[in-house]
Amino acid sequence: MPQAVLDCMSPLLRLELQAERIAVDSAQGMPVVRLGLITTLYFRKGHTQDAKQRVEACFSRFYTAFKPVLKWQLYKRMRRLTPSGFASCRRQVVHGSPQDQFVWSIASATQAEVASYSLFVMNTSEGQADNDLSCLKMVLPWSYLTEPDGLKNYEGWIRYLSSEVQAEHGFGGLACILPCDGHQYLSWEYRLAQQYVGLMVDPGPHIESLRLLDHIKGVGWYTVLGESFVRRLGSSDRLRAQLSGHSDIVFHAYSTGLMIRAGSVPELGERGRLPPASYRAVNKVIKPIRLQDTGNLHPYLAPGLGFTRQTTAQWFARFDEKPPQPVDAGRACPQAGYWFSNARARSRRFFNESEIMPAFEHLKGKRTQWFWAAQSE
Repeated sequence: MPQAVLDCMSPLLRLELQAERIAVDSAQGMPVVRLGLITTLYFRKGHTQDAKQRVEACFSRFYTAFKPVLKWQLYKRMRRLTPSGFASCRRQVVHGSPQDQFVWSIASATQAEVASYSLFVMNTSEGQADNDLSCLKMVLPWSYLTEPDGLKNYEGWIRYLSSEVQAEHGFGGLACILPCDGHQYLSWEYRLAQQYVGLMVDPGPHIESLRLLDHIKGVGWYTVLGESFVRRLGSSDRLRAQLSGHSDIVFHAYSTGLMIRAGSVPELGERGRLPPASYRAVNKVIKPIRLQDTGNLHPYLAPGLGFTRQTTAQWFARFDEKPPQPVDAGRACPQAGYWFSNARARSRRFFNESEIMPAFEHLKGKRTQWFWAAQSE
């Protein structure tokens, strides 16, 4: 479908068409990649009784909300999800030793399948607590947003989870959902992330927790910032002032921090087009606390199949401002703003997008080029 047609559609209808493009099935017809809506949160002191009770509350609420579609549970081993089995795992989590590290998940499918609904947690033991973070991840189908009050209900979920676990930081947005055991499909995640800048790449949040102890992963549709990160950026009032020119950027407080929503609906973007303006604006203000030692998003894949250290760094910087390339006279201005030419002093002036860049008569036989200028007046 032509891009111009996509641009005229409602955001949710556009997402529906993009979700169809993203869907991948195996040769046997089994879903292996689907577009999902994820929430990933990092929190401290996952070994304490208080934190484990808060995690248990999150799981109980998720279980109650989505019980008809939840079929499997992982705690020490994979098992069918039953009311008695769920109650047993809840007790074991809450009453476990502070020295124990646990993984617990409930999901709509096994680890060999795409689970459209899931809640996952990995805590830190007491011995790890000062040097690592616990993480909680919720997965919903992207179409949850199209249900009655879906946008409002998702906002309620991310605020509730952030408050309940007292999140240090995290994000919510669109991502590729793969089978948990489907490492062979990570190459699809890489290819799709090159196409859609709005996709979060989050195959294993627990793998990244060590790097994210003092930094955040970056901007999502929702960016979750605990109080310590808000202070490092100045204050809540300062953040609100910096982004006050963007009417589609909304702030919500939670029990121990601030959530920033970039746009009323999450956007995927498209290769070759500017990333969504709201994402770029939020990225600009949170960049000082964004992870710099980015590592490799796909550390276990052979080179050429997925992310490398270089392409990982590029992915983290995907919303950073990049100056447009020089433009020859006679061509259309690619981006509204101030441009200048070395061919004439004091040539700096404002051009509208698509305006034809002028030439200078004294440069007969030579090419006039225009360069992007600093935008502050």
